[in-house]
Amino acid sequence: MAELIRKNINEDTLYAIWQITESVEELYPAIKLRENEEILYRSFVAESRKKQWLAYRILIRELLKPVDFPVEYDQTGKPFLTGSGFHISVTHTEDLAAVIISRNASVGIDIEKIKPRIIKVKDKFLHEEELSLINKDDELEQLTLAWCAKEALYKMYGLRNLDFRENIRLEIPVGAGTVFKGFIHVEDIHKEYHLISEKIDGFILVYSIDALI
Repeated sequence: MAELIRKNINEDTLYAIWQITESVEELYPAIKLRENEEILYRSFVAESRKKQWLAYRILIRELLKPVDFPVEYDQTGKPFLTGSGFHISVTHTEDLAAVIISRNASVGIDIEKIKPRIIKVKDKFLHEEELSLINKDDELEQLTLAWCAKEALYKMYGLRNLDFRENIRLEIPVGAGTVFKGFIHVEDIHKEYHLISEKIDGFILVYSIDALI
């Protein structure tokens, strides 16, 4: 695996992106899976899913060396590191895997390739007010940014009762490489977050750290 980027966001938080160049047969021996991990791994059918799943686990263990904590999932499917105080979020798309780790704050991260197909689903994840802020000249990039931002906030929030259109709202940024705001409104919870975005070789990365606001 080739590490593309490793960035220390602050003294307690960092993220890394790795490019997956290996086959499943090459990745599998690179990590010793625990019994429950092995069971989950063998439940995957698609080779791409196996590669991505193995890749982000290898990446987590590379970032945490020399310590090693099992990756588990809570009842909502949010990953956590058993026996540690770290907060993590993971994402993968095509041949990239990314992980963000923080000692003291909830985090969320998402990465997606800029593709035209996102135009077909924009009404499903953006509110009418957000759609009105999309510039047709930069539509693909802005829509991908918005999707990544909402995914990152969804992952950080950690509960499943969020509607992307209604419960997660954004100040739509002009383009990648900016810091912008996102909001979660659900029941009695009304929170504001900072979202940080980057454009990397045709991909959009967005992450958020709860402690930044």
